[in-house]
Amino acid sequence: MSLLTSLLRMRAASTGHAELACQLRHLHLSDRPLMMIALNRTGPTARPLAVMLGTGPYRPQLHTAPLSGTNTSLLAALADTVTTYIDTCHRTGEAPQVLVPNTQSVQYLKDLGTSLRLRRANEQMPGSRDIQRLGHWLTYLTDRAEVAGTAALIPLTGFLGMHWITGQSPLEDEDLATLLAWIDPPRHTSGRDAAEQAEDPATYRPAGPATGADFDNDELIPLLHTHARSRAGAQDQTSLLKELNSLLAQHLQPTWDRMWHAYALLQTFPEAPSTARRRARERTAFTEERTYLAQDGRPRPARGQAVATAVRLALTEPAATAFAAERAADDPFVRAELRTTGEAFGGPVTAIEAEHTRLGPTGRTVWRPKFTLATADPVLLEPGRPLACHTHPNARYRICTVTHADTETLVELEITAGMGPVTRPNHAVLPEPGAFLVFTLAPDHYRMPEFPTRDQTPWTHGGPPAGRSDDGNEDQIGGKP
Repeated sequence: MSLLTSLLRMRAASTGHAELACQLRHLHLSDRPLMMIALNRTGPTARPLAVMLGTGPYRPQLHTAPLSGTNTSLLAALADTVTTYIDTCHRTGEAPQVLVPNTQSVQYLKDLGTSLRLRRANEQMPGSRDIQRLGHWLTYLTDRAEVAGTAALIPLTGFLGMHWITGQSPLEDEDLATLLAWIDPPRHTSGRDAAEQAEDPATYRPAGPATGADFDNDELIPLLHTHARSRAGAQDQTSLLKELNSLLAQHLQPTWDRMWHAYALLQTFPEAPSTARRRARERTAFTEERTYLAQDGRPRPARGQAVATAVRLALTEPAATAFAAERAADDPFVRAELRTTGEAFGGPVTAIEAEHTRLGPTGRTVWRPKFTLATADPVLLEPGRPLACHTHPNARYRICTVTHADTETLVELEITAGMGPVTRPNHAVLPEPGAFLVFTLAPDHYRMPEFPTRDQTPWTHGGPPAGRSDDGNEDQIGGKP
């Protein structure tokens, strides 16, 4: 937690109201997202009891599992709804976007996707292959959620937490009800008081995937016991199933309403300029996934091979760095936070060498203007790293020297890109004396390293067994971005 974040959290705790942490929205919000709330059965992992989902705030679909037996009917209905939504996104040229209440729901969908995609398809069972395909799409969505800056699957608590700092702990911010209460309390009520009211046991409903102990003990378990007795007495089951649907609908409806409330609050933020590039990459990734399913479609293995894991890390780590740099370049609030951690610095320009030149890589003289900036911020960025400035987003800079004095630090910088050709120099990138500039790490271009194929790795890392050739299927999509 940065110094600024700690200060804002203390201020929110003092005033009773959440504090803004961003000026822009850095993730794309679809005009037609798929909201999804999943409830799990007590006990087994990733065995859903109910799923509420839909693309509009009114009349959501509710799929429930039978009180006894398998949950195949729920999974088949869920597969039909999700794949229909994905097909609609494909026809409109957009990438799908699924919004869930919290980060626990992302992990739950990941576990569910792994379980379903590894199911053996039974051609004699209707919907078996559709359920397997559902597992594939859930795995795709949860894998995308691990890449910073993507918007295929977003937990709303994390999304809200990017934009507001509350007076409660980060762990408490994982509760959608109290988080929204801090951010948008009722009129004449502080966020702190609204959060305390939201925790009232008489009205509080967890946002899933786990159900609350009170709900289980007071409402769900008695209904299950009634169902068990009715089976022994051969009574009509229809009324019990209707009662279960009504119970689960009432339990999930408050969370459903809060999710759309959060969606409306996030829409009030202007979208950051760099979001368009990430949105285009999201559409590309979605198209590649659909192409893979149409041409091959083999499920990913339960455990990724060494090469596939290395590829995934090589994609996710630079994505996190690039997303942080793009947010800083777009948003003054983010730059202010980075200045407290030494990952950015700002100050007035004190000197300019407008005609400075040096020899380029080919031996030709190139124009590389220099200027000096005085800052009171901690400067922890090492010389040579590419920097960006909020005033000229297409220009690039690098630190030449850092000179520490008693009250300020003098940083000499060189403009390395954005000046235009020698014949038509772009003098607009030259700062004016006294101009206040803030520099952050630039979204550096990342070149993907070359990795060996699976059959080029030793058997200890997933390659073919010693002394034998491997004709098995390679994990072709484990390293997709």
